[in-house]
Amino acid sequence: MKIMKFGGTSVGKPERMRQVYELITKDAEPKIVVLSALSGTTNALVEISSSLAASDRVAAKQKIDTLEKHYRSFVLDLVQKEENRAKANAIVTEHFEFLNIIFRIS
Repeated sequence: MKIMKFGGTSVGKPERMRQVYELITKDAEPKIVVLSALSGTTNALVEISSSLAASDRVAAKQKIDTLEKHYRSFVLDLVQKEENRAKANAIVTEHFEFLNIIFRIS
């Protein structure tokens, strides 16, 4: 069994994500695939938490909204079938609802 991990620039753009797809589906060998966050996500989350820690709610909300916009755009570009795009957007919605709950209670 292979373990394959991709992150950073390898999942930073939809074209690169398609290349990852090609790599992991080129054979029938069993594998575990680990995908890190999209490029820039970790830094954005650190900035959001720093803004919240500094009680700068305006900046935190702007950063959350910018990050969500990035993910929505990524899904739109990456996922071709509308049914799959709806599923992907539902996952994005779930995660950003959680992030917005954290924002509201902080």
